[in-house]
Amino acid sequence: SASITINKPQMRAALLLLATHTAAAATLQPTVKPALAQNHKLQLAPDPVATIVTLRGGASLGPITPTVGAWLQVVLEAYFLALMSGNLKFLPALPFMGGDPYAKYGWTETASTKPLQTQFAGAIGYLLSITFAATYWGDAAAHVNVCRGSMLAWLVCGGVFFGQLAKGTTKFTEGNVMCVVLPLLFAYLGFA
Repeated sequence: SASITINKPQMRAALLLLATHTAAAATLQPTVKPALAQNHKLQLAPDPVATIVTLRGGASLGPITPTVGAWLQVVLEAYFLALMSGNLKFLPALPFMGGDPYAKYGWTETASTKPLQTQFAGAIGYLLSITFAATYWGDAAAHVNVCRGSMLAWLVCGGVFFGQLAKGTTKFTEGNVMCVVLPLLFAYLGFA
């Protein structure tokens, strides 16, 4: 049987040749163009959502970008879910704190209002799941759209608050301040 012996200088030369050839091959540009570049008929139209975001929306207010705004909305929805489901009863019933939602909002707790509270918390949980999914798995365009949707949601909250204020049936809570400030913030992040 024949044996092959390689001495150290031959091994170094082989490794050097392999390294330089690999580096050179890595820097070479391909000579074959992808099918998309060769055939203009295969090229897709630009993404309309990306075009809209480029033209309008996605402004930042200092360090607050649409992504930060989208995560802010997720946190706010999680807070209101915990509050409305009664999970913050251990905190005082003060603005931006917690407390029993019945005491905080002046509701009457009865056998017929308890299912309504559960439905209300469920609706907030549903909204939270959609907002979280769009924020977590979405891109910059999705974050801009979360800000746009959040602006609309807070405008609705403002309509409810000011309607109650006109009737004299409202109590001061964190929602009163938020339904004025947050639509302005989210409108800027989503449309400016």
